[in-house]
Formats: sequence, structure tokens, C-alpha cells
Amino acid sequence: MRAEMKLEFTGDELILMLVSLVRAVNPRMLQQGPEGFSVDFQALDEKQELTADERLLMKLRVAVARAGSEAGYALPIEKGEGERLTGALERIEGMGAWAADVLELSRGLRGRLRVRPAGADQEKED
Repeated sequence: MRAEMKLEFTGDELILMLVSLVRAVNPRMLQQGPEGFSVDFQALDEKQELTADERLLMKLRVAVARAGSEAGYALPIEKGEGERLTGALERIEGMGAWAADVLELSRGLRGRLRVRPAGADQEKED
């Protein structure tokens, strides 16, 4: 049984997680433009088989697109996904000087992603 938790994220949190994971998986996917950045998913769209990190990127891509301007977006996060996102956020925090609000957002996300749902360590008996 996979341990899964459903967490609510803001649009800013989803974007920070997406960018952090892109930086960890394939930084060339980030494209700088005149109005900020975009993420080029073409290479992943063309792949037949995706790695676990790439599948998580695609999951975040859908979440960011669906969240739009909503105040919160609920997203199921599996244990391994939470661990990978936490690692990606830690790495991006160490890559340079960040605004205090971005660091606070990242640290808060890491704390929430580490929280395990009740009974998550117990295996379900069939």
C-alpha cells in the first residue's frame, strides 16, 4: 500500500515546487522570457517512459494549470513524492540568495511535505 496524503497548496507553492523539481531533473527545461520564466515540457511530452521525477513533474504541471487563481488546490502526494519534493526544495534554497518570503514559503512547504498521515507506516493486510 502506498502512503498518500492530500495537501492543499497555493498557486505560489505549486509553482515553487515545480521550478524546484525542474531544476533538479532538467534545468534546461526552464526558459527565461521577457515576462519571467516558462517551463518547456516538450521533451517529456515526447518520451514514451517517464522516470518517477518526470511523472511528478507532469503531475505538478497539471496541478498548476488547474489551480489557476484558486486560493487553494488539493493535491494527493505520495510518500516518495513528498521526499523528492523536499529534497528539491532544499537544493534550490542552497543555490543562491533568495528573498525572505520565498525562503519562508519553501521551508513551510518542506515541513508540510514531511508530515505523514495517521497510519501511513502501517501496511494494509489483505
